[in-house]
Amino acid sequence: MCADAIVNAVEAGYRLFDSAADYGNEQQTGEGLKRVIESGAAKREDLFIVSKLWNTFHRPEHVKLAVKKSLADLGLEYLDLYLIHFPIPLKYVPIETRYPPEWIHDPNTPFPRMEPDVTGVTY
Repeated sequence: MCADAIVNAVEAGYRLFDSAADYGNEQQTGEGLKRVIESGAAKREDLFIVSKLWNTFHRPEHVKLAVKKSLADLGLEYLDLYLIHFPIPLKYVPIETRYPPEWIHDPNTPFPRMEPDVTGVTY
């Protein structure tokens, strides 16, 4: 359904697509973008694709991993804009553990909560 929405949006004239790991639909968005580009409805260079760094990936050593995951899911070689989703650094959650990581550090604990990463990043 998301892939169809991308195709329909391009056919209607849209060229900017705002995405994010936290939305949980970058793979489906990528499917739509692939269909658009392969069909010739738009060239990659005519599209403006945005994604965002999620809160659990703010530490410098996690940024590259996060952007590579978004690029792979979107099926793209580059983004036109990559933003920090929220300036709220949260403790790291590995992609293999849960993706997208969402707000809660460990939803399986008796008292699930956000866990700020207070030592990793300063703004």
